[in-house]
Amino acid sequence: MTKKLSPEEQALWDAFVKNIRPMKHDTVIAKAPSIAKIPERPLLPIPGINRTQKVEALHANDLRNVRPEAQLDLHGFTQAAGEMALREFLKNALYRNLRWVRIITGKGSPNNPSILREQTPKWLQSMPEFVTGYAYAKPDDGGSGAFYVKIRRKVRI
Repeated sequence: MTKKLSPEEQALWDAFVKNIRPMKHDTVIAKAPSIAKIPERPLLPIPGINRTQKVEALHANDLRNVRPEAQLDLHGFTQAAGEMALREFLKNALYRNLRWVRIITGKGSPNNPSILREQTPKWLQSMPEFVTGYAYAKPDDGGSGAFYVKIRRKVRI
């Protein structure tokens, strides 16, 4: 049962929603930050995570029921900014208990392949505290211009 608004409350609500417009899409596209604006922060160890754990390339059987819960679009990022954005995104995904995310790097062109696409597997290999595995996305999700990343489960202490 909903409460009927008084005329004053209704006028206030109407004034509040007057300029609200619906969103065109629900995907957040991050803008590439400049290197000068990104503060250097030491990486704090995550309790219960061993940095010697392996990050594996996933097989087709692992990807049967993948439904990414979040995505990061790295178009327009420099290598340094892209790596930092990826690390922060994966850390956030770990703390939010997400299981699968998609990283969009772009494919580049035959004459000029995407540097971010080439570097992303190396970056993911260096982040075993966040990632258990990765693979190229399915063709309808970006194909070789995107990656599915399986997020490590948080260790309960």
